[in-house]
Amino acid sequence: MLKEEFRRALLSWAFVLALAITSVCFAIGLRDYGPPVSPFIRPEEQYLYPFTQNAFDAFLWAMGLSGPFAILAPLIVVLPFAASFITDRSSGYITFILSRTSFRRYRTSKYIANLLAGGVSTSLPLLVGYGIINIFYKRGLPPIPAPGEAWVGARLPWVNANGTFGYLYRTKPDLYIIFLIGLAFLWGAAWATAGLSLSLVTRNRYHVLAAPFVLYMIAHFVTTVLRIARWSPLFNFAPVLYKTTSPVTTFTELGALFVLSTIGVFALAKKKRIYE
Repeated sequence: MLKEEFRRALLSWAFVLALAITSVCFAIGLRDYGPPVSPFIRPEEQYLYPFTQNAFDAFLWAMGLSGPFAILAPLIVVLPFAASFITDRSSGYITFILSRTSFRRYRTSKYIANLLAGGVSTSLPLLVGYGIINIFYKRGLPPIPAPGEAWVGARLPWVNANGTFGYLYRTKPDLYIIFLIGLAFLWGAAWATAGLSLSLVTRNRYHVLAAPFVLYMIAHFVTTVLRIARWSPLFNFAPVLYKTTSPVTTFTELGALFVLSTIGVFALAKKKRIYE
């Protein structure tokens, strides 16, 4: 049963579309960052400022600092499989599959497949994109100026990156970017689970696709107005966007969403409710 749900989730056009949207969003951000050779430094001075354009800054720019990815992420993660309870019911697939397996196995398999599809849809294009970036962009960061001196030849004049684990940006930039990619996976898994739980309280699949995005934007607006933006789901998806995000805000918020959504799935996914 788990193999069948994986096949339906990961070999679907909706999953391919989610990967494509993430890839396009990343490409838009990277285009905004600029080419491997800096257009801001004269060609004869490139050797003086070799890391004006670099792989690490390019990734941060493409993922969060520019482009639509951080805004569209809650739409992307629910595309592959979050509305599958609804489509299974409307298509009659639920009757067929429950003649071959137990409802408990069906529910658990769908939960795991949806979780994986949501996480992969936001993280895999980032991982591939980072690999491509490392082929074409130089791997290094501009030097930190002495106290009182101005930054020269730096697109991102930072000693540390903003937010959660930003101190790794200078000392272990690869590890920092792997953390951001891993966070994108966890974030996608949690929000996809939220979408799956919502599919148990509505018959309209478009409500499932739209609701996480609406909740995401409302939460961002409310936390910003209340001046607790460090708790915004947008900033905790891409912590590089906000200076005061921290492991506490990022993982508390993400963990709470995941736990509540998981409870929602297993509490609401009853055989009678699915058939209604």
